[in-house]
Amino acid sequence: MADPAGEAARALVTVAPCPMGVFDDEGACLFANHGFILRAAQNAGAAGAACAGGEVRARFSPDGVRNWTLISMPAEAAAHPVADFIDTLANALPVMFSAKDIQSRYLFMNRYQADLYGVTPEEAVGKTPSDLLGEEYGRYTCRIDAEVIRSGQATPFFEETYSTADGAEHHWLTSKVPLANADGTIWGVARVAIDITERTQLEDGLRQAKEQAEAASRAKSGFLAAMSHELRTPLNAVIGFAEIMHQQVLGPIGSTEYCDYAGHILGSGQHLLSLINDILDYARIESGSLRLNIAAVDVGAMLRGTLEMLAQTATAAGVRLAADVAKQPILIHADEQRLRQVLLYVAGNAVKFTPAGGQVTVTLRPDVQGGAVMTVADSGIGIAESNIPHVFEPFWQADSGLDRLRDGAGIGLPLARQLVAMHGGRLELDSRLGEGTLVSIHLPERPDEVPAA
Repeated sequence: MADPAGEAARALVTVAPCPMGVFDDEGACLFANHGFILRAAQNAGAAGAACAGGEVRARFSPDGVRNWTLISMPAEAAAHPVADFIDTLANALPVMFSAKDIQSRYLFMNRYQADLYGVTPEEAVGKTPSDLLGEEYGRYTCRIDAEVIRSGQATPFFEETYSTADGAEHHWLTSKVPLANADGTIWGVARVAIDITERTQLEDGLRQAKEQAEAASRAKSGFLAAMSHELRTPLNAVIGFAEIMHQQVLGPIGSTEYCDYAGHILGSGQHLLSLINDILDYARIESGSLRLNIAAVDVGAMLRGTLEMLAQTATAAGVRLAADVAKQPILIHADEQRLRQVLLYVAGNAVKFTPAGGQVTVTLRPDVQGGAVMTVADSGIGIAESNIPHVFEPFWQADSGLDRLRDGAGIGLPLARQLVAMHGGRLELDSRLGEGTLVSIHLPERPDEVPAA
């Protein structure tokens, strides 16, 4: 049933040229215009009947049961420049800003929020969130209001999602703060909320793109692994038969040129098998299926054995290969096969990119924390400073003429770095174009964990 007296009082408050509000007999604000809420909060910290500067204009009972009091602020307070500035600012901000009393009835709502809630700022005063956006949202947000009032503490910014009056779903970054008198009595809750819908949609899009990229990477790794396995089987047969022909195991094959051809087939097959094995390792690391076999390793013995494997290649290239190994044994826990693979990649690259007459020096020293430090220094062609960030990118190769003469898929250093990282260590590179390159490999005494990739 309509309440003529109450509606008349609300209409009067809405159109009043001065700050005005209506209160019940307990001093709770029932409804008020913007000016009253702002001036009351400024002058006394509460939109209550006892606010400083407030003047009782009328007392009446709209239904014979309730007692209402109409209070206004003097005209000079309405013209206060600071209050006018606050009012203007609140309505100009592209954020939701509102204040409610302890019963979660709106005392103030800026124009931005009112538009989203499908009301005018004046119509929002005295309403509850349930009145404007439904019971479900009302119960949710009033629980937060009650906790702010109970604790007397502001909430940190939190994200929330709900639909506004037009049915559109919005994502908000929200904070609520208690409003209190000078004596600390809490009389309401203020809320500010920033629309982060576009940001959230962008984050969702980026997350989906990341998931798609990861799925594509897994598919690529799976393809590489499958193809590597498929290629290795027939290639091993080619290598085996080429070796039989080259060594003439089944008897002479006639012309020595045939033996030379078989030798070329054997060398090319072994090189191709090495590339396939590298690609397979890369795919296994990316897919997380490569595991380390950790055991005690004499790093010095491993280093000497690896350099013996490279000695013939270095001699053929006219490069002097030197070792400087600490006299005392250096023992760490690692995967010896993978460490040898790392050293072959790094020292092999050094030999490969050092011109005839140059030198490659491999050193080994104990680490102060019980680990080992290997360095590989060469007097080779070096790397341009602009290219250094790219050398650990899989399949990347510098575009110089000398580089193009070298074999390889551009995967050795990236693999070496990942294998070192799997041991809990790090691989660092420093280079000067035309002067040479220094690679440092730092290995802990034992890995903290043995990762799968």
